[in-house]
Amino acid sequence: MRFALSDNSNRIEATPGARGTCPGCGAVMTARCGTKKVWHWAHKGRDHCDHWWENETEWHRAWKNQFQTDWQEVPARDEAGELHIADIKTPSGLVVEFQHSAIKPDEVAKRSMFYGSVIWIVDGGRRPTDRTQYERMLASNYPQRFDGVDIYTVYYRETRLLQEWGSLGRIIGFDFGGENICLLTAAQNMSRYLHHFPKSEFVRLISNGEPLPKVQFQQPRQRGLRRRRRL
Repeated sequence: MRFALSDNSNRIEATPGARGTCPGCGAVMTARCGTKKVWHWAHKGRDHCDHWWENETEWHRAWKNQFQTDWQEVPARDEAGELHIADIKTPSGLVVEFQHSAIKPDEVAKRSMFYGSVIWIVDGGRRPTDRTQYERMLASNYPQRFDGVDIYTVYYRETRLLQEWGSLGRIIGFDFGGENICLLTAAQNMSRYLHHFPKSEFVRLISNGEPLPKVQFQQPRQRGLRRRRRL
C-alpha cells in the first residue's frame, strides 16, 4: 500500500522508520523501504485485509501518481463487511483498477460487480507474447477511420488478452508502454472495437469527470461502424 494513517489520522507514505496503521482494518503497518521495490506499507506477515490486493509495482505507482492522492487507495466494504480497496475512486464513484498480475476472468467479473462503475487498465507488458500478439493482430486488420480516429474491428479470440478481458462488458485499456493505451470500449457479437487513446487524455477526462470516447456501431443487421459517441 502507498498510504497508511499516522497517529493523528493523516495519510502518510512509507519512509524508513515510519509508523502507521492500515486505513482499512486499523492494523499496525510496516514501512518497507528497500532498493528492489517501490517504498510501501505492508501488513505484518503475509496477510492483507483486502484479499483482492496485489503487490504494487512501479507500473502501478506511475499510473496512480497521475491522480490526486485522496482518490488513491479508497477503502469500502461489501454487504458482508468484507473490505476492498480501490486503486482510484473518483468523487462520482467511478473506480479505475490497474491490473498487473494474472487474474481469473470470474474474479474480474466479481470485482467489477462490486465496484459497479469501473474501468480496468491492464499491464500489457507482463507477458512478452501479449505485445507480439497485439501487434500481429493490428497488422492483419485494416482500420476504419471515424472522427479522426482509427478503429480496429477484431475477432474476440485473436489474442490471449482479448480472450481474458474482451467479454467483460466494461471499458478496458491495454497498456503496452508508450504514450497511448489500446482502448476497448465496445463489443458486438464476436467483434471487439479497439482504438489508440493518449494516456494523458485518459487521465484528463477521468480527473475532470468527463466521459471517454466510445465506439458506436450500427444495428446488427447493418454492417460497419457509424460513429463514436460519449459514454
